[in-house]
Amino acid sequence: MPPSPSDADVMLVRHHTPASDLDELAKGHMPPATARRIRAVERGRRMLMVRAVVEAARETQADTASPLSPLETALDLLMRCERIRPDVVADLLDHPGLGVWAVRTLERLSPKDQPGGDAREDGPPLWRELGYLHALAASAALRAAVPSTIDLPVLADGVPLPTLGRVTLPGPMGHTAGPTHHDVAVLLIPSIDDGPPLLTVAGLQFALPADLSAKSGVWQPLRRVAGDTDAPDRALILDDSDPYRDFRTHPQPSPAPLAQGEADRWELMLREADESLVRRHPRAAELRATALRVLVPLPIAPRYRPMSASYNEAFGSALMSLHEQAPDLAATLVHEARHSALNGLMHQLPLCEDPLTSGEPRLLYAPWRGDPRPPAGLLHGAYAFAGVADFWRVERHALTGAAADLAHFEFALWRAALTEALESLRSCPELTAPGRRFVAAMATDVDAWASESVPTGPDVLAREEASDLRAVWRARHTRPDADRVRGLAREWLRRTDPETLPGIRSALRPDPRFSAPDPRGELRRALLDGADAVVAHARGESYAASRRPALAAADLALISGDSVRAADGYRGVLTENPESPSAWVGLGFAFAASDEPTAGHALLQRPEVVRAVYLTLLGQDGDEAPDALAVSDWIGRMPTLRGGRTSHREP
Repeated sequence: MPPSPSDADVMLVRHHTPASDLDELAKGHMPPATARRIRAVERGRRMLMVRAVVEAARETQADTASPLSPLETALDLLMRCERIRPDVVADLLDHPGLGVWAVRTLERLSPKDQPGGDAREDGPPLWRELGYLHALAASAALRAAVPSTIDLPVLADGVPLPTLGRVTLPGPMGHTAGPTHHDVAVLLIPSIDDGPPLLTVAGLQFALPADLSAKSGVWQPLRRVAGDTDAPDRALILDDSDPYRDFRTHPQPSPAPLAQGEADRWELMLREADESLVRRHPRAAELRATALRVLVPLPIAPRYRPMSASYNEAFGSALMSLHEQAPDLAATLVHEARHSALNGLMHQLPLCEDPLTSGEPRLLYAPWRGDPRPPAGLLHGAYAFAGVADFWRVERHALTGAAADLAHFEFALWRAALTEALESLRSCPELTAPGRRFVAAMATDVDAWASESVPTGPDVLAREEASDLRAVWRARHTRPDADRVRGLAREWLRRTDPETLPGIRSALRPDPRFSAPDPRGELRRALLDGADAVVAHARGESYAASRRPALAAADLALISGDSVRAADGYRGVLTENPESPSAWVGLGFAFAASDEPTAGHALLQRPEVVRAVYLTLLGQDGDEAPDALAVSDWIGRMPTLRGGRTSHREP
């Protein structure tokens, strides 16, 4: 099959990334020329991926069992549309679902005994996945007004037309086990003067409206929100119809299409969030409009626990839960826009060495994650949270009351987190020269925030939260040297003066059970709304789902200021589960607030050491359980405790 003009261009063009792109993007700015370069790379990648799918299907003969017309037919139609309306095909290549589809389909087309090979029995039929190319071609033909007839796969919720919407069909069409006449639709696109496009399924015929942006009968268009007549390019697409909108682990059901009430709520919140960006955060608003154009709506998330995600092969889109408050939604838009922008940049230019060629990288502490992260992951998170911190840095001055206090807290927390993360990144040998330049430019902004003041209440809570996250992470993922732990247990039993003992090192041992940050910080955020809000959140459904009742009660006592009750509660938790990372760290905060600073310091700096020694003593036959306060205080008096280090794993 001869290449299309676009294919030839991609093979000949060499993309160039000016140093100025790095500097501008590092500060959250995407000028038009930078955006054009990033989009050109993404389109080139996706052109090649489409071609790879067609060739892989031919080589594996995967297309021969399809009830649809051959893939080449769909590709030929797409090429015809490109010759007539190249802008339409360019927009389709920008569509995030195309990237997700191409990666997923190429994985299915690879041999089953190869990494990524398709060994699934519960996914959709392969012919139906391949048929997404037919849907792309049909969308192109409709938008370019190219007369044609093309077969389309019928899915459970109708016939999707990427970038346009979907046809919703009556009855259980698309649910049959094997290809039947219910599984295939035929779309006839006549000449403009010969009537509307007609979709035929199982003998039933449905006319599509002339205006595909308007709902009509079975036609449900894509929802476009948060744009206005003065700035139509700012519009966000709320995509609840594309079969590849959800890029998480497949196969799994995608979120259901939005009901009208849900769509109205989304539109209201998005408009309010976007207006705040335009009014007070023009640079972030520009980046959002350029790098994040498609949102995949998820159900509303509990307060303080928003859900959002991006994917490097779905540039321009993000999954996002509906938030209760517009400022929180605006912050998440900024966060995901930055992830998307960095995904695009890293397709042009590697900022970190490829672990396949440089060996598996070190794993590092990322304050916003519950699990250790490689340098590339830490860089991604730091860039996204630099946008979040900057948002709250400005937004806090536009808010009042509890909302302002929470904004101060978020700024102080993420400023501290970024300072720590950037320090780690600066010393990462895995960063390339462009990566080091990018980090240095990011740090220029973050360092400038150090002198900005934060009210005492939110600042104290933010410092506590930063310590909490770090200590729980250590308790989850680091382990002290086993021989030294046994030696310390012996010295404890001998009543040795701890000030005479040498220090102890810990090594990173990631525990896959813990990927989310500890949720105790939700109560600190609720405290800024008042004591009643803390009680309500601690006893609410979402917090209870992530905590055993005894641990939740101890957390409530701690955040409410009852350190004695909190200490008793955490001791009780440790009686039942002596390994609990969160209980050990919570006990450290309770000790620190109860005039036991040495014990508290030990648990907040080296919880893994205190726990390991305690568990070793607990295992001594014939001995009663050691006292957690006494063990913590004893270890806290070791002179090298503060200087104890964590060695990062470098397999």
